[in-house]
Amino acid sequence: MSDVPNGIPEDFEVYPSSRAAAEDFTAALTSLRQALKPADAKSHARPGEAYEDFIIRLALNATSSNAVLYRKNDSAEETKIQAWLSLISEKSKIAVLSRVIPRFQGLSLEQLREIALISMEPDRITTLIDHLASVYGVLLVVEPGFKSMKMDGCTFKLSGGTPVVGIAIRYNRYDNFWFTLMHELAHVHKHYDYLDSPILDDLEEDADSDREVEANIIAKDSLISRQYWRMAWNVRAEKRQLLDLCGKAEIHPAIMAGMIRHQSRNYKLYPELHHSMDVKRAFGFAND
Repeated sequence: MSDVPNGIPEDFEVYPSSRAAAEDFTAALTSLRQALKPADAKSHARPGEAYEDFIIRLALNATSSNAVLYRKNDSAEETKIQAWLSLISEKSKIAVLSRVIPRFQGLSLEQLREIALISMEPDRITTLIDHLASVYGVLLVVEPGFKSMKMDGCTFKLSGGTPVVGIAIRYNRYDNFWFTLMHELAHVHKHYDYLDSPILDDLEEDADSDREVEANIIAKDSLISRQYWRMAWNVRAEKRQLLDLCGKAEIHPAIMAGMIRHQSRNYKLYPELHHSMDVKRAFGFAND
């Protein structure tokens, strides 16, 4: 039997009341005050929310979900990541309360490709939140990470089974946004049963588990077929041929350029394609 009051969506979690929760709250306050400065609150707080109120809200979030925990020995980096995850969790629960989200029925490889094709139309990027929720039952939460935070995205599921994808816009680039999104959606497709605990992704680190290797492969295959990728790699230094191939492969040139730069470790390639869109601004965030 659910412990959620009548009339509250199944995915909404109530705040616990216990000595342990009080201890968690106190530990969270201490860690957050050490790791986050007023400038961090300014860029992530609600309108008019003071620094201390922001810290208290994050600490309260820490006691409302087993997924968000602060420990006394957490580094500032770990605390920032947990604080960001706390904001993703909070926004996902607000979304559950504010809209009707169909029950998640799984995410196929074909559906991943359907989603990836939206990247061909950059103007549609801001429709992704509504589209993923209404069509696939997936909650997308875009929340820029804290300064110097080494995290790209996360995936987890709410208590009622709704999968949540969080995007940190670590790098304000179109290719980074889309690869991160498809990587997290690959986790939803392949690793849904493991999402009771969050998967946190720093995509700059080498994949050190089968799960991360699988997500990388699925994300890449969703954006471009292996056949077209081999062709693109062979003409990677020929801009005209590469752009022509982008049209045939149905992949945005900025994403193709990003993949080639990453694979070749040559970050001087195609700078004019690399910075093709201000993703933060598109989602209403300042590029600070």
